[in-house]
Amino acid sequence: MMRVLTRWSLVAVLLATGCAAAPGGGVAVSSTPTTVTGCGGPATNVGAPPERVVVLTPSVLELMLWLGLGDRVTAIGQQPRPGSLPERFSAQVAALRSLSGKYTAGGGYRPVPREEVLAAEPDLVLGGFASNFDAPGAMSRAELAADGIPSYLALSTACKTAVTAPLTGFDLVWRDLANLGRIFRVPERAERVIAEMRRKIAPVEAEVRDAERLSVFPFEYDEGTATPYAPGNRQAVNAVIETAGGHNVFGDRDEAYTKVGWEEVVARDPRVILVIVYDRGSPAANEARFAEAERFLTTSPALRGVRAVTERRFARLVYETASVGGVRNADAVVELAGQLRRSR
Repeated sequence: MMRVLTRWSLVAVLLATGCAAAPGGGVAVSSTPTTVTGCGGPATNVGAPPERVVVLTPSVLELMLWLGLGDRVTAIGQQPRPGSLPERFSAQVAALRSLSGKYTAGGGYRPVPREEVLAAEPDLVLGGFASNFDAPGAMSRAELAADGIPSYLALSTACKTAVTAPLTGFDLVWRDLANLGRIFRVPERAERVIAEMRRKIAPVEAEVRDAERLSVFPFEYDEGTATPYAPGNRQAVNAVIETAGGHNVFGDRDEAYTKVGWEEVVARDPRVILVIVYDRGSPAANEARFAEAERFLTTSPALRGVRAVTERRFARLVYETASVGGVRNADAVVELAGQLRRSR
């Protein structure tokens, strides 16, 4: 009995000083409230580091995994599409409970109903798109707050209010990592991930500083071919291209995406076409999809005379590293820089 009393006396002292007792009797991190600002309002206020997190979109789940916080995720919105997350995290992701079912090709995004979110008993809900909270049937951030559940909407996935100028770097990714590091009291992990991204990018930046910048048309093949869906300067791939030493031919468009006609692509005559496809989860499947996209480009009557096509100057990246803000953007920069180097 004395041992129990002593233990609970210690807990009382720790709580009074803003600390908490860790499992096994150790002292965990401070439970002093932390406030961070993500995309839009409200601000995210947490006390002790959250332990039952619901993550509504794969891009933010990946940030959590890179920070070694997969054990804090109690459920995810929808089982991610195969290939959308790095292979190294497959076992962790497969073990997570999905609140809105498994991925189905062409099924689109399914919002998580209020009752499903509450049944997971989260102490934090993370999203990447405004629709994660605002789509019909979803639980809004205001509703979560009314139930005492904090939420965070990422800056680097699709935050229009955070992108007030052309994206040429990865500050939004780094801000998300730093914010998550603060929320979960692991700032040193966030600093290490950010430092590793900077380490990969730095040699490329030095190499391309005085190099010729090739004009690049980022062609997202899986978005359709009848009318190309061109990324503008508010999209992550613009930062990848610019950092790798290229220039997005639609970098003058102050929006994430814009529908353009093939005649406009022809008029801008890109030196390189960057083919972007969804990661299929295997090198062979990706190779087949890239080859299919390049066959379309080389056989399309609408593209005759475009230098990138006649000279077969194609680069390749998967959507998940190039077109979604995240840790793997640094790898995309290195890959694309090497491909552009061979096209000069």
